[in-house]
Amino acid sequence: MMKRSIFLILLALVFAFNCGDPNNESETSNATVDCAELPADTTVCGCTDSIASNYDIQALYDDGSCYYCDMDTTFSKVMTGTAGYDIIRSSNCSYVLSGSNGRTILLKIDELGNEIWSRSYSDITGSHWGNSVNLTSDGGYIIGAAQNTVIKTDSTGLIQWYKKLSYSVAHYVEDVIQTSEGDYIVVGGAGGDPIGGHAVQGKAFILRMSEGGGVQWIKRYGIINTPMNSFWGVVEADDGGFVLAGEKLEDRNFEFYDHFWVMKTDANGDEEWSIESGGNKWDEARDIVKLSDGSYIVTGKISLSSTNINMRVMRVSSSGDIIWQNNHGNNNYDTATSMTLSQNEDIVALVGYTRSSSGSPFNYRIWGVDVASGQVLWSRIHGGNQDDESFGVVEAYDGGFNIVGRSDSFGNSRVNWLIKTDSQGNVN
Repeated sequence: MMKRSIFLILLALVFAFNCGDPNNESETSNATVDCAELPADTTVCGCTDSIASNYDIQALYDDGSCYYCDMDTTFSKVMTGTAGYDIIRSSNCSYVLSGSNGRTILLKIDELGNEIWSRSYSDITGSHWGNSVNLTSDGGYIIGAAQNTVIKTDSTGLIQWYKKLSYSVAHYVEDVIQTSEGDYIVVGGAGGDPIGGHAVQGKAFILRMSEGGGVQWIKRYGIINTPMNSFWGVVEADDGGFVLAGEKLEDRNFEFYDHFWVMKTDANGDEEWSIESGGNKWDEARDIVKLSDGSYIVTGKISLSSTNINMRVMRVSSSGDIIWQNNHGNNNYDTATSMTLSQNEDIVALVGYTRSSSGSPFNYRIWGVDVASGQVLWSRIHGGNQDDESFGVVEAYDGGFNIVGRSDSFGNSRVNWLIKTDSQGNVN
């Protein structure tokens, strides 16, 4: 009997030791779930290959998630819509472009230009089209949609919210970016002719917007009685302010001549410095990119005479000093509308349109410009026998370039025309 009792006591103790904490095994397994088999809060896992498309600079251990977007190809393709105005890189070797089919559209495409999904925002009232698109921190997109309209979508292009600006005159939204604080900066120009000194009409504007569309503040710039002042592009500066590219009219003469305009504001939209460059014709800055050293490259057009307009490109220091500037053209009409900086920042690719003589059709044009010197390294022209004008460009995953715009050459009516070039701007 004594032996039986001792056996039962020992059995109970063994049972209690093994089963006293039923969570022991799950806690142990949960503590080593990451790629390095270390507690999840002690390491960062991700893609550690610097040449991979999803390289994570913060990753300490490789988790096998690297993928490589480098399909070497060139092509041209008619896309959904009547125009493409902007294009950006997206996730998993894809691109997203904004444009118009009469209203704002957003398309996601793969490396070959095949459509993954498309969205049309025709339920939003009023006149609007997709002038710009940028990524947001939640994987979605923010769209600058022209007349009074800003649209925020999720990662599949479905609307999360939109804002219709409600001022006394139309405010044309040209660009929207998400700031480092998580809210948004909206830029563009107000419509109308402020003859006699209207306080709003004809002004360029910068506006700070909260998530959901609430307006925090708006600042307007321009000479008091001149129309058509506008900001076309914006980037955030290292100090939390903003640098804008635009056009500023200088006088109400018969021609309404405007200047190539670069302006720096603080975080509240108040001017810190400004460059206003040009003659007595038509000069404008249409796009801006920021370099890792804090300087900026700005592009647009310069009028050398009433019959000779050239592409213009300028590099500006963080304090507003011109580092270099250059122009290039065909002695008739060349303008740059957009640009993209190469991943290693040695080349900036500019796109726009050109024609050989007055009355000739416009064609897409792309220039490769040396970042260090501003010299044009190469230029290429693409298009048909009708007007073709490009408005957006992004560096492709293989080092080439994706260009979008509108074309009258490749359809029965105006179409959204995409071309994919190699790293020298060629389409084979």
